[in-house]
Amino acid sequence: MGEPRRQSRNERQAANEAVFREVNERRAALNRQADAPQSEVFEFVCECGVAGACTGRIEMTLGEYDVIRRQDDRFAVLAGHEHPDVERVVERHERYVVVDKLPEVEEFVEDDPRGAPSR
Repeated sequence: MGEPRRQSRNERQAANEAVFREVNERRAALNRQADAPQSEVFEFVCECGVAGACTGRIEMTLGEYDVIRRQDDRFAVLAGHEHPDVERVVERHERYVVVDKLPEVEEFVEDDPRGAPSR
């Protein structure tokens, strides 16, 4: 029987980003339960995927967050937290950057809680 394959650094980073996405999904759900308006700004964690190293926070409205969540391979990160070896920048905003995973790591972020597809 073969030895299990170890994840590469890029694969681990992509998987970590999916964990941070889950944290933000819970934050968004709590804000929705409180009947927060779509235009109110909330604090989300940076989804850069640097395990144990990033404590960055991003301010977004629930509406802005929902737009990012339309695709399972898109994440919100702070400017400068992009990792070109696993993602490309698709949008730049004043408070955050939206990144899209490269095809070779998409499988590690496909567990989107909303079931959103990659496009």
